[in-house]
Amino acid sequence: MSIQLDIGAALSMAKSLLMAQGVPENVAYDVAEHLVESDRVGYASHGISILPSYQNALKMGTLKADAPLECIRDRTASLGYDAHLGFGQHAAKVAFQNAIAQAHEFSICALTLRYAHHIGRTGFYGEMVTKAGMALLAFTNIVKRKPTVAPFGGAKARLTTNPVCFAWPMPNGRPPFLLDLATSAIALNKARVLAAQGKQAPPDALIDAQGNPTTDPNVMLQDPPGALLTFGAHKGYGLGVAVELFAGILSGGGTIHKANHGTKGMAVNNIFALIVNIDRFATKAWAASEAETFVEYLKSCPPQPGSSGVQYPGEYEAANKAKNSQTIMLDDASWQALQKMGTELQVSIPEVKPI
Repeated sequence: MSIQLDIGAALSMAKSLLMAQGVPENVAYDVAEHLVESDRVGYASHGISILPSYQNALKMGTLKADAPLECIRDRTASLGYDAHLGFGQHAAKVAFQNAIAQAHEFSICALTLRYAHHIGRTGFYGEMVTKAGMALLAFTNIVKRKPTVAPFGGAKARLTTNPVCFAWPMPNGRPPFLLDLATSAIALNKARVLAAQGKQAPPDALIDAQGNPTTDPNVMLQDPPGALLTFGAHKGYGLGVAVELFAGILSGGGTIHKANHGTKGMAVNNIFALIVNIDRFATKAWAASEAETFVEYLKSCPPQPGSSGVQYPGEYEAANKAKNSQTIMLDDASWQALQKMGTELQVSIPEVKPI
């Protein structure tokens, strides 16, 4: 059973639930906007269903409702921020806005952000950058929590999902190229959503606590837990290690070694990103023409049997956003959790009909 919720109602509800916990209005709006957009583009694992876990983190003090965002480095083509365990969606949005402005002036901006509580879907910031006509390379690691991802050949978790994001603006009204993926085969929140929906994980995505392959996402919720696997075996593993080094060390937030493990309910992100002002490297007309020619070449490829044809990364999100222009969908378990949260916080929850 699914729940259909109006976008405006979802935004208002998410914002109200956050403000009822002492989150400032501007921060609550940025977080609510981010979560609803994640649902719109097809990533429920990073959508409003995650709000109850934020409530737990606020109660535990591992997430700070009104933490200040501190600029710790402002040099030519380089910005650095410390979020002091505040909401990552707000901290990252502000940091990327300022980095885009600096890239306008200096051609590029090397951006770091440390100690941000869960920045959410990195593709959101890729979309911000491409709307400004720029390109993005971003690496995000996770500290202050227990590892969830096994290294290649290992039977126990030693890494986290360590997402990477690459984004490029496309011409002629096309959606931006947007590659936003965890270096694990699936995201941890995806495993939670699958478990809540009673569905199986894909093969080669999980191992149980003894290191045996499994498709049961519930192993991630057990004690001791199983582990996620990296995508592409040793290739995803190598990329995950690169993310630890670039995001963890350059931001100053650290890597996931044992001293940086944390408690349940905590997820601290560190980011290293490079924002590139394409116009400073190639003429606007040539860059647009070359991108269009390349995409046409890709999409002219004959489809494999059973395939609907070639897409480039970013078209999936754009199609979902268009389909979900007015409403978003939630599973029943997530909706019940939000209703419970509303009752606890004395926040009015919209009336909806299951479909």
